[in-house]
Amino acid sequence: MTVSINPLVLFDDIDTDNPIIVAVSGGSDSIALLLLVSSWAKSVDATIQVVTIDHGLRPEAAAEAGFVSGVSEGLGLPHLTLAWDGIKPDSGISQAARNARYELLEEFALDIGAKTILVGHTANDQAETILMRNARGEEGQQGRGLSGIAPLMLLPKRTRLVRPLLNVSRSELRAYLKEMNQSWIEDPSNSDEVYERVRIRNTLGDDQKRIAELCKFAKVSGELRKSIAVAASSILSEHVTFSQGPLYALPDHALKDVPVAVKRLVLQVMIATVGGAAYFASEPSVAKLLSNDFEDRMTLGHCVIEKNRGALRFYREKRNLPSIVVGPGDHVLWDGRFTIENNSASSYFCGPLSFDQLQALEQARGRKFDIKPRAVLGGTPYLCGDGDDVILPFIKGFEMPAKMKLSLTVRSIEHFCPEYDFSLLDFIDALKTRMASFGHVN
Repeated sequence: MTVSINPLVLFDDIDTDNPIIVAVSGGSDSIALLLLVSSWAKSVDATIQVVTIDHGLRPEAAAEAGFVSGVSEGLGLPHLTLAWDGIKPDSGISQAARNARYELLEEFALDIGAKTILVGHTANDQAETILMRNARGEEGQQGRGLSGIAPLMLLPKRTRLVRPLLNVSRSELRAYLKEMNQSWIEDPSNSDEVYERVRIRNTLGDDQKRIAELCKFAKVSGELRKSIAVAASSILSEHVTFSQGPLYALPDHALKDVPVAVKRLVLQVMIATVGGAAYFASEPSVAKLLSNDFEDRMTLGHCVIEKNRGALRFYREKRNLPSIVVGPGDHVLWDGRFTIENNSASSYFCGPLSFDQLQALEQARGRKFDIKPRAVLGGTPYLCGDGDDVILPFIKGFEMPAKMKLSLTVRSIEHFCPEYDFSLLDFIDALKTRMASFGHVN
């Protein structure tokens, strides 16, 4: 069987102005990606850096990295192994390993000036993902969960993660490797049915017709997800206002005659922005906001949502707010909502403002802060350095300390953002710009 895979087509939209990282584990998919990238890079004069992640979970990992290094050397490409050090969690190891892998890859990308990371997910991976999410009951997610694996995703610091093999099956890639007389490594965990993906993979087998159908379904679902996101971001960009506190508002008319799926996403984005959760609130919980059961006020995902004079207003509830010390050089996330960078030589305390502190601060300033409802102030952060005055970044009359930066962070959108949601990312970026013009937030 002769396999025809054209690297020039696969990598046609890859930017070659900066170094390109290829993540290779040693399995058939990533080794095939490596060979294809090598062929393409020579024709377009691209700079390639091969990287293997050693998660420290299996004793064979070092030898596998050595195998990838040898293949890379044979292709004339530099190779580096990055290790996931430290204590591993007792549960959720697969998710933790994934996060660690992408964090290591992105940090290295930033170090060498790379803007793009290539990974070897295939059509089989896409089909398996759709089946797994469907089995979990995500068929009602209006195209979000069942959009599957996105061809392009942005990592937290905006490095592009590209999956050029999503339309190529594993059997095609293995046939290609055999033609090239290139071996690969079989990870024993790929046959361990303790893992959900392995069970799904064994059930799916090499049914090329079904794999193609599932990939087509993922593409259609992705297009639906993108269209809903575009409509939601348009409403958010045009109608959301924010004021001191911060307090966000959305007029009722903004959601009039809008499809339910779009309304739901608008509310999910607002709740995530205000409450700081890493994931969107579930559809059933948000559905109550759209029903007759929602009268005046409810709390969801640490976000208070209440009706007020023809609008919904959103603010952080005064519960489970952390208190932290931000030392010199620290870069931390407070309450899942705000990233604080301390480029000064001093330490700062950041935490919620008690109402006793609030009253004392207002008495010292000889005025009450003009914020309604007053409950908004319960969820606002304050900063205080050694011997310095208390600073409220979201209240008029306060300025951020020199060399301190506070910026909005919306993890549920910004961290691992698939291309289907780029319009939502644009809304968050615009919101950050508006906040910066507020005068107190950098």
